[in-house]
Amino acid sequence: MKKNSFYICIVDIFYLVLPLVNKVIVIAMRQKLTYVLLWVLSAVGLSYAQELTITGVVKDSDGTPLPSASVVVKGTSHGVATDLDGKYSIKVPNNKTVLVFSSLGAKTVERTVGANKVINVTLQDEAQQLEGVVVTGYQEFDRSKFTGNAQTLKADNIKMDGVVDVGRMIEGRAAGVNVQNISGTFGTSPKITIRGGSSIFGDTKPLWVVDGAVQEEVVPLTFEQLASGDASTLVSSAISGINANDIESIEILKDASALSLYGARALNGAVIITTKGGKRNMKTQVNYQLEESVRMVPTYSQYDIMNSQETMDVYQELERKGYFSLSSHTQGRYGGVYNIMYRAIDTYDPATGKFLLENSDAARAAFLRKYEYANTDWFKTLFRPSLTQNHTVSLSGGGENASIYGSIGFFADPGWTIADRVHRVTGNLKTSYTLSPNVKIGILTQGSIRTQKAPGTFARSENTVSGGYDRDFDINPFSYALNTSRTLRPYDDNGNLEYYRYNYAKMNILNELANNYIDLNVIELKLQGDLEIKLAKGLKYNFLGSVRHVKSSSEHSITEDSNVSNAYRAAETTIVRQQNPFLFTDPNDPEAIAKVVMPEGGIFKLSENNLQSYYFRNALEFKRLLKDVHDIKIFLGQEYRHTDRDNNNFTGYGYQFNRGGTVFTDYRAVQKAIDESNPYYGKSYTKERGIAFFSQGTYTYDNRYVLAGTLNYEGTNQLGRSRSARWLPTWNISGRWNASNEKFLENNSTISNLAFRASYGLIAGLSPASNALPIFRNAVMERYRSGDKESAIRISSLQNSELTWEKVYESNLGLELGLFKNRLNLSADIYQKNSKDLIDYVNTSGIGGQRIKLANNASMVTKGIELALDTKNIKTDNFSWSTGINFAYFNQEITKLSDEPNVYNLVRDLGGNVLGGARNTLYSYDFIGLSDKGMPLFNLLNGSTAYQDINFQSITNILSYLKKEGAVEPNITGGLSNTFRYKNWELSALITVQAGNKIRKAPQYSVDYNDLSVFPKEMRNRWVAAGDEKTTNIPAIPSKRTITELGENTLRRVYNAYNYSSARVVDGSFVRMKSISLSYTFGKEVLDALRVSNFSLRLQATNPFLIYADKDLNGQDPEFFRSGGVAYPVTSQYTFTINLGI
Repeated sequence: MKKNSFYICIVDIFYLVLPLVNKVIVIAMRQKLTYVLLWVLSAVGLSYAQELTITGVVKDSDGTPLPSASVVVKGTSHGVATDLDGKYSIKVPNNKTVLVFSSLGAKTVERTVGANKVINVTLQDEAQQLEGVVVTGYQEFDRSKFTGNAQTLKADNIKMDGVVDVGRMIEGRAAGVNVQNISGTFGTSPKITIRGGSSIFGDTKPLWVVDGAVQEEVVPLTFEQLASGDASTLVSSAISGINANDIESIEILKDASALSLYGARALNGAVIITTKGGKRNMKTQVNYQLEESVRMVPTYSQYDIMNSQETMDVYQELERKGYFSLSSHTQGRYGGVYNIMYRAIDTYDPATGKFLLENSDAARAAFLRKYEYANTDWFKTLFRPSLTQNHTVSLSGGGENASIYGSIGFFADPGWTIADRVHRVTGNLKTSYTLSPNVKIGILTQGSIRTQKAPGTFARSENTVSGGYDRDFDINPFSYALNTSRTLRPYDDNGNLEYYRYNYAKMNILNELANNYIDLNVIELKLQGDLEIKLAKGLKYNFLGSVRHVKSSSEHSITEDSNVSNAYRAAETTIVRQQNPFLFTDPNDPEAIAKVVMPEGGIFKLSENNLQSYYFRNALEFKRLLKDVHDIKIFLGQEYRHTDRDNNNFTGYGYQFNRGGTVFTDYRAVQKAIDESNPYYGKSYTKERGIAFFSQGTYTYDNRYVLAGTLNYEGTNQLGRSRSARWLPTWNISGRWNASNEKFLENNSTISNLAFRASYGLIAGLSPASNALPIFRNAVMERYRSGDKESAIRISSLQNSELTWEKVYESNLGLELGLFKNRLNLSADIYQKNSKDLIDYVNTSGIGGQRIKLANNASMVTKGIELALDTKNIKTDNFSWSTGINFAYFNQEITKLSDEPNVYNLVRDLGGNVLGGARNTLYSYDFIGLSDKGMPLFNLLNGSTAYQDINFQSITNILSYLKKEGAVEPNITGGLSNTFRYKNWELSALITVQAGNKIRKAPQYSVDYNDLSVFPKEMRNRWVAAGDEKTTNIPAIPSKRTITELGENTLRRVYNAYNYSSARVVDGSFVRMKSISLSYTFGKEVLDALRVSNFSLRLQATNPFLIYADKDLNGQDPEFFRSGGVAYPVTSQYTFTINLGI
């Protein structure tokens, strides 16, 4: 510190004597220069001798010590920051020195040293407080002059340690923002909607903006795709490469006024992320944070699943009803404990001269008994309470003309299950430079590298005939544990892997996970620069440029030892050859027996996604305050967006993993893929270009009345060629009245802030349609004989030259109220969104070759209310208690729609869309009870109960008999947070609430039961004998005779109709304890002893328990869709955090 002051004094004196030195050199260079240098050295020595040490404490207006307040010698870069107790110590050159005290959200104070050795300062709250700065991504606004609805979330207040997905941090924190954790797998995006979303069939996700630049998604996915659990969801998050520890704040923009500058991209709101930056005149500080988390292993006590004894009881009933005959079950597609038993009965052991199992009632009963009592805990077998680690090292600081923030993060997750693993490295470097009083530049570099392992999975498909989803070879460990019989065992009596039968081949989940897996690699790099030039008083030019590249590669390895590969080789008997769909049947020789076309090796699938995005913006900003009352702000600009996405995919058959990758491909494997319309390679790309011109003006009179207006003009190549379709002017007009600045409220001891807001405007978004131009695809016409097949061009979509933006006309009225010196702050908003020109599936005559066309035809109205309340309940020197409450409700109605959904579109777990309902409304078959034979009965078309009238594909008058349940997305959301501070301790808790939605329970009833089936505990109350229909709604297990009499396909539809009936719907409302954290911050004595600047410890529980959920869910998480694939629920997690600053 003394050395720095010495250098500063030299510099100061040098500038004082430089003119004198020049003059002396001209007159008598050598002689006079000697005297001058002696004078300089004397002055420096005198100044050095006069150096003083000043100490003191900086507090806020409530008398609470302010940590990290800045204390700087005026006119220099020499400064210090206060410690956690608000204390500081600084060396100054002399008693004429002026110290500048500042802290974000407080008024700056200057003090002359004089004769004081101790200077204590109280910083008063500034009118524009920390919470009063609104960051829109384009500009920063004083909240008192901001006419829109935005909510600011400081990362320090909302961050949940151990939760690395930034999108999950905002859950329960902002009114009107709904976060549904439909999958907790790393890289998958939660479903986030703001104010209920604004599109019907299109995207409802908000726009992500990071440090002023739009963050594009690598793979844009719909709600249905997000809920599918497919492998593509692993790269669905636009912000998975951002380290949560690098975030400074999050701003959520909700209404048309707040979103006005985003114009035609703001249909669903925007989330603005600002990352941390260095601070000028602050000494360099290094900070290290370690988060170690452990996730709880699920238990069967949480779920409605029978144990092995109860399951075996059902199996025995199935056996009595003809399900498990030896002749058919040994050659069937699926087989569990009975298949294992029959194999033992059929296997002759030459060493003993006997079969492995005697075919007698006693021997069979004894054999099955060990499986009856197996009670296998698949959760313990497949899951583990592994320790995740998240390390972050950051550096921040700055001088007079520059600041820097840099960080390196490393996240390591060995896997919640034995099938998963994640490693992620992030890097961030953010610098700013003041080149001159008029020129500033900033440079941002962000990057991440992710390697991830996931269970091998295939895309799921809809079965719209009998209802339901199909996914072959689903080995998701969570889905497996819930859908696999507990009578099965991972190991046999000798400790070896025990195999059962699946898809005609042997199957053991431990073996399969080791031989069927996905390796994902993601590399992301972002370079961004900004420039600010002050052209004249009140006028400045801003430039922002951003370049981002993301490359993801997914390698799905299915080795020769996997169940999948063995299914392609399962051909042990003629019956199996005839039934196995994975064998090849030559269409030119239909009488021939199906053949194995992958005798060696396995399958290798590669999928690559690339994103290249460029974003450039030029803007002029003019500010002028006239006569101290007329505040004028004008913002003009232009921006250009350039986004390229491409995908390459390839499937190779016969790849021999055990032989160094040698390929053994039978051409018929490729022919089989072609015949089944499964392309074995493909390439696609999209090129999106957009340009926008924008202008915004704000006029404020005496900080009381604010009038603002925005006009945008935007175009894109994604829409129709006509100018009116491709280009769109969006606009907004809004106002604000700061009533608390009126004279009649001056010096009011109760009302410290009162403001009213009003806005109306047009915002828009790109539609999900892509038929701005005609779309043709190559195809091979289906013929039974391959020699008769013809190449063709198929019309995928006819051109729609009028395809245009989806639009929202939104009005908003808001109130902001602060009471008792802003110890109580209330924000209330009511709004109405009229969505127009929404994409719709329009039925036409079919002229031109396409009957159902995508067009801007639908409309929807959303009305809602939002409330946010923040209170400082108690605040003393040693104790404080603050509370945050938010609540939101909306009502949504589709007012125009031509789409005609079929029954399955409406009864599936994602719901469907009909005129007069909310988006994604769930319907059900109307269950009216059981027949005297235990079969489900339904109220069908025109009051019919006939099974032949159950038709999942019907579109005729279906609303007359389907029962409306409600939307699958909650329309009521809320959050309650409390923070208690006592001395160095802090305790905080967050409770989240969602309500107003319905959930379809998992489909568990079927006519295709086998000895792999899992049954809910309610099956104990199933119909067994005549008369039971009066006391139970659980259908009977149909006998094989009943199936034959009524028809297998008919009964399959009946039981699926029961799965999609009103008997299988529950309320989706829940109250969740989202997080609880306890932290301790060490005081100055410990910090001095350790020679560190800060040191804190924290324990945090995330998702520890549900306070309330519908009891009929029987343990199912109300947010999670049990879709399998790569999807996992968000589970309970406990985190220990160390934060250390040097």
